[in-house]
Amino acid sequence: MKPEEEAELIIWDWLKTKSQNVKEVYFNRENILGWKKFRVEGIQKKPDFIVCYDNGYGKNYLAIEVKASENSHDIVSARKIIDYLKNYLEKKTIYFVGDEEIKIKHFIIATENSPKGYLFWNEILIDNLAQPENTSKHYATHLKIIPRFEGNRTFEFIRTLWNIYGDIRNNYEEKCGIGILIGDSNIPKVMITSYNANKKRWGQRWWTI
Repeated sequence: MKPEEEAELIIWDWLKTKSQNVKEVYFNRENILGWKKFRVEGIQKKPDFIVCYDNGYGKNYLAIEVKASENSHDIVSARKIIDYLKNYLEKKTIYFVGDEEIKIKHFIIATENSPKGYLFWNEILIDNLAQPENTSKHYATHLKIIPRFEGNRTFEFIRTLWNIYGDIRNNYEEKCGIGILIGDSNIPKVMITSYNANKKRWGQRWWTI
């Protein structure tokens, strides 16, 4: 089995057994589990998973690109999640579960290390709460906007991803979040930048899926 396939199985099992709000996980192809699949019409480039979740406001869907962490270049190349997002927003790729067209709320990246709270193979963990109390990091951690512990490479990667997305996100009327899937004490959480329609601005969120 290829490392990326192993990573997919780890993430599938983690979401199915540890998530509080995940209703179903769909693969993009036939799989060793014989599990449910999603499909697309139009441009066939697509992420590995579609996840249906309900955090108390009705069913929503997010897309996950899964990579193996042993080759850091593969994770960096997962920035193509932005291309999937653009194709979706430009209606070049349309997503379906069965015969039902679905709307994608967020596009995120994961690796088999996501349950540990970071993406890359071997990372140094940064204790954000240990930062000086007058810093934005300490304040954001106290408010639980960001994780207490962040991998040093994951920290840089997610913010680079957000910067790239920041250059194009206002070009589209539909607002999709983008980010990563990481664990907090082995509980799946999504760390994203998303649009707050009430405040009419983009912001960072870290929430339990």
